[in-house]
Amino acid sequence: MKKYFQVFFGLIILSCFLLTATVSSADDVKFASDITRLGVGARPLGMGKMFVGLSDDISSIFLNPAGLADIDGHQALTMSGQFVNTVNYLTVAAATPNKWGSVGIGYAGANLGFDIPVLNLIEIATGEYRVVPSTTESVSYDYVDYAITFSYANTFWRPEVSLGASLKLFTERISGANSGDGQGMDIDVGALYKPNEEFTLGLTGKNILPFSMGGKMHWNTGLEEPVPASLIAGVSYTRPLGGGRVNLGLDYEMQPTMSNIPPFMHLGAEWWPLEIFAVRAGIDQDVVGTGTGTDLTVSSNPTAGLSLFVNNVRFDYAFHKYNDLSNNDTHYFSLAFLMPKRIPLTVFTPEDELLTHDNSVLVKGEVDDPEIKTLMVNGYEVKPDREGKFQQEISLMLGKNTIWVVGLNNNNEMVESKRLRVLRLIAFSDVPEDYWAVAEIEQLGTLNIMPGYSDGTFKPEQTTKRVDYLIRLLNIGKLPPATELRPFPFKDIDYREKIAPYIKSGWDNNLVKGYPDKTFKPWQFLNRVEGAVMTVRFSNFRLVDVLERPYLDIPARHWAIKEVATAKEHSMLKFALEYLYPKKELPRAELAAMLVYAPTVKVQVDELMDFETGYETSYYQEQEQSVETTEYTY
Repeated sequence: MKKYFQVFFGLIILSCFLLTATVSSADDVKFASDITRLGVGARPLGMGKMFVGLSDDISSIFLNPAGLADIDGHQALTMSGQFVNTVNYLTVAAATPNKWGSVGIGYAGANLGFDIPVLNLIEIATGEYRVVPSTTESVSYDYVDYAITFSYANTFWRPEVSLGASLKLFTERISGANSGDGQGMDIDVGALYKPNEEFTLGLTGKNILPFSMGGKMHWNTGLEEPVPASLIAGVSYTRPLGGGRVNLGLDYEMQPTMSNIPPFMHLGAEWWPLEIFAVRAGIDQDVVGTGTGTDLTVSSNPTAGLSLFVNNVRFDYAFHKYNDLSNNDTHYFSLAFLMPKRIPLTVFTPEDELLTHDNSVLVKGEVDDPEIKTLMVNGYEVKPDREGKFQQEISLMLGKNTIWVVGLNNNNEMVESKRLRVLRLIAFSDVPEDYWAVAEIEQLGTLNIMPGYSDGTFKPEQTTKRVDYLIRLLNIGKLPPATELRPFPFKDIDYREKIAPYIKSGWDNNLVKGYPDKTFKPWQFLNRVEGAVMTVRFSNFRLVDVLERPYLDIPARHWAIKEVATAKEHSMLKFALEYLYPKKELPRAELAAMLVYAPTVKVQVDELMDFETGYETSYYQEQEQSVETTEYTY
């Protein structure tokens, strides 16, 4: 962030240098006028003309051209008003973003027409003359002052840094008994820096083109005048308020080339309580003459305004007082057309982070960019229809799927891409959506930790044999069958039996200890206590200190009371309330609800359900090779 502050303040120093270079001495120089000082739009005027640090719409053309870099779509503005009830003002502007930045054009003009009686020179006595206005004849005068502005802006280095510039062409004309005509040009530059979502720093150097390089007005009388330069630094603060948002800001303006003009400020606030309505107020400071008019002082002019925003059209109204004279109160009216951002590629379905049980999904969307010549959906080339609509069915594998919708230009370069993350969970025909353990069953089935049967069922109420669950735990923990089988720990199993290596591995890894009579009873159905004990051992949980019985039917001297209490503490026994019914045979649904909290399993489940990891992050990234794992069976 320090780097960008250095860039920002470097722009300030550069602007100051250009400003001091515009004229060598301002004390004895007469300056031309800049009509763009007032024709800025009713929205900024309602905020005391505070906008350099905000600059978030088309009015940026006149106040800080860097703000055009952030407009989303086509924008247009028109404003009218009668300055101090005498001078007619008209402002028109348009701007549009494109891949090279944003461009804009603006017009700000004023005109005044008036009649003056013809002055007749009458001799009232010999050698004595008097000037007498005519009562029947008059001369009409028209005064026209306008500027046409061409603006460009773009982001540079980082998205939070925007720069912009405006070329202004001035015309000033007085027609009547004696005509005067002048043309000129100058340049505005602007910068915006957005360190975060709340604060924005702005800087504008107005009329910074040096006099020697053409920054001046040239009159048909041969007179040449520089255009008054100014440096404006602004800051704005934006945050949510009352269901809407509020914008607060302050601009500080200096006239470096006019030493007799003191610095002054523009202070404003804007509140959008609703998306369609805003109110605003501000203080617009300026300088006025005092005494005989040769001394200048700062005058604070209160402003206010409101907006209505409907169907991309915003009506802005501003009220502006000038120098505490009620006759100078001015009303400004603006219409702003703010078109939504043109989206090159839109995907209607599926939504990102979709969770589904379907084995395929229909990708539907729209292309709205002539630069996109080829559309690819996960490797399939898709032809949009005449309206730009497209659709393509994509097959889904179990687990995480990344769908890429990519628009390419004629050079097969990416114009726009959309990444859709889709998680497909397995669905079993005998496990309804409202089944109490449906989530655990689908998660473990998708991960193949507890797979279903070939007929598409899970059989949630079917019980599990002891040896089956042991082999399942060995598979999850990637514990291989034992190779050294003698001495064999259980007398009811011959070490040459097919299941012997798995049972011996369970013994070696402290998953099973058997019954007091040295038997294992592999074909006996697993009960709740045995399932809890084996799962706790597999999880390597530290056994809790039992201060009270975990269940009413587990006595204090029960052989597995610590394991049961530990399983309950780790949420493995949610299916049991006050009573565990320890000898109840453990169905597959309860086994899934228990097993999902074993750390080795929980890590896999959490990763499966996390939409932030495990999906492709780049269209061009290499696909990872899947690694097959061995599934132990007997």
